[in-house]
Parts: sequence; structure tokens; C-alpha cells
Amino acid sequence: MKKVFLLFAALFMATIANAQFDICVGPKVGYQATKLSLDKQTIKSSFKGNMTFGVFGRVTIKKFIVQPELLYYKSGKIIETSLFEDGPGFLPGIKPTLTINQSNLALPIFLGYQFLDLDLIKMRANVGPVFYFAVGKTEYAYPNILTGNEETITTKDSPTEGMTLGAALNLGIDVWRLTLDINYSLGLTEAFDDDIEIAGYEFEAGDDTKQNIFTVTLGFKLL
Repeated sequence: MKKVFLLFAALFMATIANAQFDICVGPKVGYQATKLSLDKQTIKSSFKGNMTFGVFGRVTIKKFIVQPELLYYKSGKIIETSLFEDGPGFLPGIKPTLTINQSNLALPIFLGYQFLDLDLIKMRANVGPVFYFAVGKTEYAYPNILTGNEETITTKDSPTEGMTLGAALNLGIDVWRLTLDINYSLGLTEAFDDDIEIAGYEFEAGDDTKQNIFTVTLGFKLL
């Protein structure tokens, strides 16, 4: 069995050694949106408020592609509580809202196929998992029901359920050293804990916190 394994390993290494490699790495920058638009003002607003940036790498063996990326972005979520809604509280019907702003890292790993390979233009289609991680501090903003003023708390405690997972479809085009990627990520796990307690309020995130987003990025191949 050991000899068979070594034989297969040797054949695999020989295949890799004889394969035509194309390796590139570089920075990329872009934005995220819940839907795509060609309107310049919408794109400008999305880029300003939902900017993302990071690095990517790509290995192309013949026409098959492995493309990992590491992107930084900020996300926000508004959650409404049912505080005093059903109980005998002295402020019936008041529903304070919690606004969450946090920093994140996204790690997509795309596997794909380069279906157009010309001297100047190349096009590819990819699919793969996306891993999300909360990093840094999280900012919570909520109204003080007694004063009416907005209160803000910044803490290292994250409301996310650790690492969350998505699945993405990606379409990319290369022109010279520029590389444009447009992908849609479908959230597979909840982004926030079910219950978040801040300043004595208990907010229910519910089951609608999955991250379903478009990401548009422009990169530059350094290699």
C-alpha cells in the first residue's frame, strides 16, 4: 500500500511539474452592494460607504484556476427589539433599534475555468466557499428611551457566531494586468447571534442575518 501511495504521489508531482503554470498576485479594491447597478451615482455611493480592499493570488494550470483572496470590509446591521411590546411595561409599543457596525475579513477560495484566453483579454468563471471573520472592534448605536439621545458603545466583543460561511459565484475578466471580478455570495450560516444584549436591552437578530451580497473588485497583477 505504501508503494502504491508513493507511486501515485510521484505521478502527481510529475504531472504538476510538467503542467503549464501561470501565477499572479496583487492588490485589489472595490465595493459591496445588495444589487448591481450601472448608475454612476449609485456606484460612487456604494464605493464610498461599502468599500472593500485586499490582496489576491491566482494559479492557472492550463485553463483551470485556483484563486484565493483576502478582503477587508465593514458591515452594518439594524436590529429591532420587541421591548415593552407585549408586556405590561410603562412604555408600550416602543421598539428601540440597535445599529451594528463592525470590521470583517472575507476569505473566498475560487475554483474555476478560463473559457477565453486571448493575448489581451482573458475571461473566467469561478465558484467556491467564502469564509467570514469579524476583526477589530464593533460599534453599537441605540436610542436612550428616556432622553431620546443616541448612545454609542464600542467594544471588542463581536455579535457574530465566530466564523461564518458563504458560497460565491464569480465572473472575471483580465485586460493586460488589470483584473475585474464580479461575484455574488450567498450566506449559508447566520452572521449574528440570535440574542444580543446591550445596555439592558435584549435584541433578537432573528433568522435574516445571512450575508447575501455582490462584490465588485478591480485588481492589478504584480506578477
